[in-house]
Amino acid sequence: MLKNEERFNNLFEELVPASGKADSLAGEIARAIGRIGYRFYNDGDHIGIGYGKETCNPAARFLLAKLPKDIGDLVAALWEMASEEGYEAVLDILVGKVADYIERNPILRKQPTEDMFEYRDKDEDVDDEEEEEWDDED
Repeated sequence: MLKNEERFNNLFEELVPASGKADSLAGEIARAIGRIGYRFYNDGDHIGIGYGKETCNPAARFLLAKLPKDIGDLVAALWEMASEEGYEAVLDILVGKVADYIERNPILRKQPTEDMFEYRDKDEDVDDEEEEEWDDED
């Protein structure tokens, strides 16, 4: 278990509905981090790489827009990071910083929010590796 996983999981259970957008900014921030972590640990997806462009980029863009710069810099550091060990280490730090931010800012629990998937870029958030595989077969 990662250092910050249990603390974050408690916040996630409290703030994020079983499906769909969270009701508060705190919940949607937790949902976005949860999405990035889930896709990494279950499918190996990385922000900005391959299928991770489709599965993680919208959540990452949402976080960049909603979090303070110092935490957003950690999200940006994950973008296109190919190292599994490095990605996991930065992700753990990010999860801890996000948990701290949510706990220190209770107003986030009352603020309305957008859906993280509204931050999808239809031109950039496409798995271009899949296209390359098809091109090789021609």
